[in-house]
Amino acid sequence: VPKTSENFLKLCKSGYYNGTVFHRLIRNFMVQGGDPTGTGRGGESAFGQPFEDEFKPNLTHSGRGVLSMANSGPNTNKSQFFITFRSCNHLDNKHSVFGRLVGGGDILSVMEKMEVDEKDRPKVKLRLEECMVFVDPFDDVDSEISKQRDAEEATQAQQTKADIARKSGVSLGSEVKVHGSGVGKYIATATKRSLLSTQDSSQSEAPKPKSKVKKSGFGDFSSW
Repeated sequence: VPKTSENFLKLCKSGYYNGTVFHRLIRNFMVQGGDPTGTGRGGESAFGQPFEDEFKPNLTHSGRGVLSMANSGPNTNKSQFFITFRSCNHLDNKHSVFGRLVGGGDILSVMEKMEVDEKDRPKVKLRLEECMVFVDPFDDVDSEISKQRDAEEATQAQQTKADIARKSGVSLGSEVKVHGSGVGKYIATATKRSLLSTQDSSQSEAPKPKSKVKKSGFGDFSSW
């Protein structure tokens, strides 16, 4: 259940749950928390909006200490969660199970024995002082994805260089030879001759101007 787990971890890491209280407790059933308002009507997800349910056949409300999402109907998950005091199989496929207690069973037993009022609110505030995330698997996944992306980009860049070199006829790492000086010094002599020959043969001749008869500035003196 990746999205449910990511939501819970993000809220824990951001300090969202710090100082919140468990606002609902029903003995032999569950204890509920995760609402900063402490009313049971508040709370937001780490994504800024409710997200969809996630159910898995192997994740059920079986046994004590199951961690599951509280909701107000299908696909309305936000920040509230609950911890079971016993198996609650009637909640399967209605609430997303995403964890289980691995310690603190004695604390859970103390919580279950707390007195509550007529609205199932503990008479003594049960406060969640601070959440600590020891290992976040999503960080490892993000790091691995980043490494793979960098490797792919490096490979693509190398391939692009190879394609350019192949099209230009220059091998990667080869030195460019200088032939003479000035403009065209990087063009081989044989290539220059070929280019000049091609230009001479293909160049069209300019039309010759009409010949003019040169006359003296004084006109014709034959009649003198």
